[in-house]
Amino acid sequence: MKRLTFILIGLACALAPVNFARAESACPQTIAVEQKASAPAPDWTVTYSGYESAVAGVTIFDGPPAEQASLVPDNEKTAGDSVIQSWQLAKSARGYWLQCNYANTTAQISRRLEASVTRCEVVSDHNMRFGGGGGYVVKSVNCK
Repeated sequence: MKRLTFILIGLACALAPVNFARAESACPQTIAVEQKASAPAPDWTVTYSGYESAVAGVTIFDGPPAEQASLVPDNEKTAGDSVIQSWQLAKSARGYWLQCNYANTTAQISRRLEASVTRCEVVSDHNMRFGGGGGYVVKSVNCK
C-alpha cells in the first residue's frame, strides 16, 4: 500500500509542473447567443436562421480591446488548405488580450492572456468561409 501511495505521489508530481507551466488560451469553438430583432414595420416578420455562432476570427490586442490597439500577425503562411497566423508576444506592462469573433452574430468575447503567454497561433481553413461576409472557418486557436 505504501509503495502504491509513493508511486501515485510521484506520478502527480511529475505531471503537475507540466500543467502549471503551461498557460494556454483558446477561443471556444462556439458560443450561445440570444438575439432579438425588431421588425421595421408591422408587415415584416422577424425569424432566426438557427445557424451556429462558430469562431470565425481572432484579434490579439496590446492592452484592453476597448483601446483598439490590435496587433498584426508576425508571421502568416499557407500550408495546404490552412492559413497559419502567429504572434510573438514580448513582455508588456499593458498585457495582451485575445478577442474571439464569431460568425452569424456581432457578439465577441475577449480575455486577458496570462503574463507567461509568449506566442499565439491561429489556424484557419483557407477554402471555407462563413456566409454573409463572415470570416474563414477557424480550425484552432492556441496561445501559450
